[in-house]
Amino acid sequence: MPIAYEVERDIVEYLGAHYGIEPDEITDESTLDDLGLDSLGVLAIADIVENKYGISLDDERIAGVRTVSDFKDLIVLKIAEVA
Repeated sequence: MPIAYEVERDIVEYLGAHYGIEPDEITDESTLDDLGLDSLGVLAIADIVENKYGISLDDERIAGVRTVSDFKDLIVLKIAEVA
């Protein structure tokens, strides 16, 4: 399974479990604001993926994330740097 798919699944699962958002409501272009995700939610997802993939996400870069695609791309990039 491609890592991008796995990361996307992690994000979608978190949004479903904590925000009640159905997977079909989430697209790559969905903004985190539109999904109702606040900064604490973003940090919670970051913490989950940091622990799962053994990476560290820069707070400044996380602050620049606006869409699901941005978030996924940042995580995949950091995973690739560690590999």
